[in-house]
Amino acid sequence: MEKVYKVETTLSHSLAELYAGLEEEFANKSSIPLSDMNRTLLQTGLIHHLTMMSGLGLIEPEKAERLHELIDQVAKDTILWDILQMVRTYWRDCGSGGPGGAGGLKV
Repeated sequence: MEKVYKVETTLSHSLAELYAGLEEEFANKSSIPLSDMNRTLLQTGLIHHLTMMSGLGLIEPEKAERLHELIDQVAKDTILWDILQMVRTYWRDCGSGGPGGAGGLKV
């Protein structure tokens, strides 16, 4: 079953400035439509957060497996595939059972 969601949000302060910088660079240097850029931003955030939540044990194993399959479908043909593999490795090694947990994330 195909699901469709319309997502709207308001950005303010520093987050709005970050978005403006990204949007300006895309407008000046890319032919990608703004709607595609926004979809990619949402896609990246969803994939990262679901992978993190799974690694921390916050999602039931059966549900996590279904979500991982969906994530693979969404990310496999994009640049996100390589990033996804790094994120999964991090949360697998440092998630709820690992030494770092959420506090061990270094940026």
